[in-house]
Amino acid sequence: MTRTGSGGVHRILVVDDNAAIHRDFQKILVGGDERSGLEGLEQDLFGANAPASSSKQFTVSCAGSGKEALELVRRACQQGKPFTMAFVDMRMPGWDGIETCSQLYRVQPDLQVAICSAYMDYSWHEVLTKLQRPGLRLLRKPWTSGEVLALVHELCGRAGQTKAPPQSRKLST
Repeated sequence: MTRTGSGGVHRILVVDDNAAIHRDFQKILVGGDERSGLEGLEQDLFGANAPASSSKQFTVSCAGSGKEALELVRRACQQGKPFTMAFVDMRMPGWDGIETCSQLYRVQPDLQVAICSAYMDYSWHEVLTKLQRPGLRLLRKPWTSGEVLALVHELCGRAGQTKAPPQSRKLST
């Protein structure tokens, strides 16, 4: 199973009950009418002569709940187009971030995840213990576009190098 589509495009899932968060991630990672976050940083660093990206590096899909995210991940895996990584909000109606991640890992054990939260109901040690994922990352709200891009590049880079934990199994769907 490949994590990237044609041209090395990484598929990123944003799971948050706030539609404004979805728009923020879209703007940072994909862009819109304005330059994308990565292109903006390149132009800020290298000036107007910064090399233009020949293709988009990321596609972003959004889910408003853990159950909706699970369906998107299930469908993506069935189509042979799994997500590279996910940003998962900790506090959502229905499944919280812990339950959402647990369910997503059952379908796609090698999914790279960053937990996004302004307030945590668990200590970070408890989160790591419950999810058994030492590579899990935390993105505290409010975050900056630079923090988002750094995490995306770290986790997308790691995605091609890691294997699912031995205790994880993919469930048939």
